[in-house]
Amino acid sequence: MNDIIPTNIQVPAHLADKIGKPSALADSLMGGMANEGGDAYPRISIKGSRFRIVEGKNETVLDSNVLEAVIVGANPKLSKTWYEKAWTPDAESTAPDCFSLDGISPHTDSSNSQNDLCASCPQNAWGSKVTPQGQQIKACADQKRLAIVAADDPDGSIYLLQVTPAALKGLNSYQKELSVRGIAPEIVRTKVSFDTSASFPKLQFGFGGFNDEHTQQAVDKLFGTDEVKTITGELAPASKPAEVPVIEKKPEPVVTAPTPEPVAPEPVDKPAPVKGFGAKKVEEPTPAPKVVEEPKAAPVANGQADDLAAEIAALVGDVADD
Repeated sequence: MNDIIPTNIQVPAHLADKIGKPSALADSLMGGMANEGGDAYPRISIKGSRFRIVEGKNETVLDSNVLEAVIVGANPKLSKTWYEKAWTPDAESTAPDCFSLDGISPHTDSSNSQNDLCASCPQNAWGSKVTPQGQQIKACADQKRLAIVAADDPDGSIYLLQVTPAALKGLNSYQKELSVRGIAPEIVRTKVSFDTSASFPKLQFGFGGFNDEHTQQAVDKLFGTDEVKTITGELAPASKPAEVPVIEKKPEPVVTAPTPEPVAPEPVDKPAPVKGFGAKKVEEPTPAPKVVEEPKAAPVANGQADDLAAEIAALVGDVADD
């Protein structure tokens, strides 16, 4: 098994003062994990062991099976989700029947709350569900909500990434490896990929290098913001203010000449993103093949040419006599 983090890494000068310092993000990553929804913001789905960007009803399947990300937030508590129907690989994504963002009590938007408190909920008890392999687990699944940005586009969108139960141990190990080296998770690029040995979508986490100076400056501005805390579930989404109806006086009708109907513009293909998750890598142009010219014989003077012809004729005659 490869090391999660290499032992001989060098810390860039602009991050040296962050090594060995307390990290609120590190505490949030560890929170809720033992040692051993229709969201209104974009999120990363792992359905079918493929990364997908989901924004509202739009879903984009990414070509890459590795995300180069920076973690900018984590709910210090485990969230919980319970589905009444059994999961199947072809099932459409739906909101859970009962869920909690703080692991304490069901969310008010749960359509079928199972108990007042998560701790005493029968669906949260070990053995409340048995896998096809006969393993006893909890019917209500624990998850860790992370807020991430693309490592090459830290000023871009912030995404929700939910770490499922099977991957929590790997996330915990990754954070421990960072912690023992005094490295805060917010100063590094985290490689998020799929465990190819698992028969279901299971994430794994690895060290992808330190942030450059620009990335770190952008990331530092995100910590503790309401936007990040809303994505991780630490804050409830801000409610829109009630609209005050405005009564307007109807204008007098004005007779005007009919205007021609506007002509719809020609559709324009949306260019592929050059940064962020799903960005197309620019292929390097194939170098043109080098043309090797045949070496040209040096010009021969007329007299030399006659002597050469005579020598060749003599050689041919000798061969013929033999």
